[in-house]
Amino acid sequence: MMIDHSKCEKCGGKVAFVGIWVNVAMMVLKLVIGVTSGSKACIADGLHSGSNIVTAFAILASQKMTRKERNKRFPFGFGKAEFVAAGFISLLIIAAAVSLITVTIDHLLKEPGAPPHISALFIAIISIGANELLFRYMRCVGTRLKSQTIMANAWANRADCFSSIAVVIGVVGSQLGFRHLDPLCAIVVVCVIIKVSSEIMIESIKALMDSSVNELYGEEITAVVLKDPDVQGISGLKTRHIGQKIWAELDILVDSDCTMQQGEEIARNVKKILYEQIRDLDKVQIHFGPAGK
Repeated sequence: MMIDHSKCEKCGGKVAFVGIWVNVAMMVLKLVIGVTSGSKACIADGLHSGSNIVTAFAILASQKMTRKERNKRFPFGFGKAEFVAAGFISLLIIAAAVSLITVTIDHLLKEPGAPPHISALFIAIISIGANELLFRYMRCVGTRLKSQTIMANAWANRADCFSSIAVVIGVVGSQLGFRHLDPLCAIVVVCVIIKVSSEIMIESIKALMDSSVNELYGEEITAVVLKDPDVQGISGLKTRHIGQKIWAELDILVDSDCTMQQGEEIARNVKKILYEQIRDLDKVQIHFGPAGK
């Protein structure tokens, strides 16, 4: 089946806005229903939707910043602004989650009150359906466009489905007489929030420090390069994230009888093929050397 790349590009341009608005709506509804129904788990689930907004904004920021032209002051572009923003907002969400878990533990130590209103159950079920649809949409776009950031956001929304399931368990359990089950589920959801936000922050820090992404792109780059019959091997590969894009530097091995001109021509051909077949690549540097006999 032929893939309509123009349609994929259109989806890629609006996927961040879809993620933001869906999660904003879910966050507001969960927080309002959580407060009015008395469900701590629902409030925590609303905070989880807030963490999904972080990754959606990261996509939007990277799309806007990477369009800006490099200049003398920023010769390497503006791609890393995505990681600065994502790391900072993740830190704020972790702080809010820690505060919520403190309040929830305090609630557990007191005598249980009335069970949460059944409205918390309904919003949790709506959240499960909405986030599963959003996950499938983002996974499709991320797979077609080979965007790791979009894929990360897709799985963040899938995680929100599980936190909403915890809300269902907490509300139903409380209605059945297990009054402490709702705050216990809230603690589980908060732990998931802290885990997801911490991973986003750690990945942002790693990207800012030019951590290698060979585990994500190494095999694909190697496979593309070695398709060229003039390339006899690869002696080194370095990759790093610049926003949503990847910069790569590699050393290829060519026939020892090749002239400098022939080696440069092979390197140009390899670079051209890499740009054509790996859309995440923004800049490639290729060095060549003789293969050992």
